Amino acid sequence: MSSTKFLGVYVDCHLTWEKHIANIASKISRNIGVIARTAQILPRSIRTKLYYSLIYPYISYCNIVWASTYKSRLYRLEILQKRVVRLIMGVPYGSHTSPIFKFLGILNIDQVGFYQIGEFMFRFNRNLLPSVFRNFFVLSSDVHSHFTRNSNLYHSTYARTNIRLFSIKSIGVTIWNKIPQKIRISPSIWSFKKNLRAHLLEV
Repeated sequence: MSSTKFLGVYVDCHLTWEKHIANIASKISRNIGVIARTAQILPRSIRTKLYYSLIYPYISYCNIVWASTYKSRLYRLEILQKRVVRLIMGVPYGSHTSPIFKFLGILNIDQVGFYQIGEFMFRFNRNLLPSVFRNFFVLSSDVHSHFTRNSNLYHSTYARTNIRLFSIKSIGVTIWNKIPQKIRISPSIWSFKKNLRAHLLEV
């Protein structure tokens, strides 16, 4: 499958993101080895810092673009992330990871995508994005005159293809409308990010 590298992201002709995901999975796997070799001699706090230095940048960089795909394509990254949080926590292989993510305050890969898309939508809602995005989304209240409750929700449109379904124009609306209203009305981007992160770690 032909692809090209653009700003550090491999873009293939069918937008499957398979090469990019395979590329970062390989890098993450190598860096997990670094953490594994030092896990017995470093305290948990340092192991956590190593995660944010060696692993998280690969998971988070342009996540809003390449992680909006089939969950099966992200499975390898999910497994690697679970492996590293077990190393940080110092628990055996196969240990249940959901409580570990919460205890360490680390977002799993699905939550990272939700968080980044949520931030994008908040910036759109507050006119903090470049003008090219100005008419990207339409409020439900502008489509349905009777729609008054939660008036800052956006109108979803039918996606004919999976590429359209995974695009920010479709998934952005879905995610924004799932965020509790008390978080959507946060007074600043800083408070929105803080509140959304706390919400994701609670669910």
